[in-house]
Amino acid sequence: RGVIALLDIGSSKVACLVLRFDPADAGQAEGATPLVGQSGFRVIGAATTRSRGMRFGEVDAMAETERAIRTAVQAAQKMANTRVDHVIASFSGGAPRSYGLAGEVEVAGQHVDEQDVARVLASCDMPDVGQGREVLHAHPVNFSLDHRSGLGDPRGHVGQKLSTDMHLLTADANAVQNLIYCIRRCDLEVAGLASS
Repeated sequence: RGVIALLDIGSSKVACLVLRFDPADAGQAEGATPLVGQSGFRVIGAATTRSRGMRFGEVDAMAETERAIRTAVQAAQKMANTRVDHVIASFSGGAPRSYGLAGEVEVAGQHVDEQDVARVLASCDMPDVGQGREVLHAHPVNFSLDHRSGLGDPRGHVGQKLSTDMHLLTADANAVQNLIYCIRRCDLEVAGLASS
């Protein structure tokens, strides 16, 4: 339905924003090109409640955490006058660890295409993140083509050697799974998870 919730679950409060996404070309300045896969959005609902069941950024009491999440989401849904099925959740626990990865490949043709981007991302060596850790995201932060750096999207560019810098974020798997369990008990699906 073009609606998603952002959920910030902390030790002192739980905040929820409900966003409605607009078509990619809505409200775009003349001559501007959209970023690939990006669209505009509007906040149509917001709510906060006192956090219960969280301690040091992690779930301490499942039922209390679930109740706080449900309270914030329901109030934001009421303001937005719509139901939310998916959330992107943020929490501060799980002992997050950050890694910088790098990869490099030869471009298959004259122009960089989707397969070249996929190959360079796959060429990044996965570090040993340790047992009991879960990858929250692996996101390219820079592409370089030959000697040109700072490319946000290298597709269509001419060059020989494509490289990337990627950011990888991990967190304690049990902390992540406990939080996901509480969110799913509120009849929500987790579309993304971030730890700060």
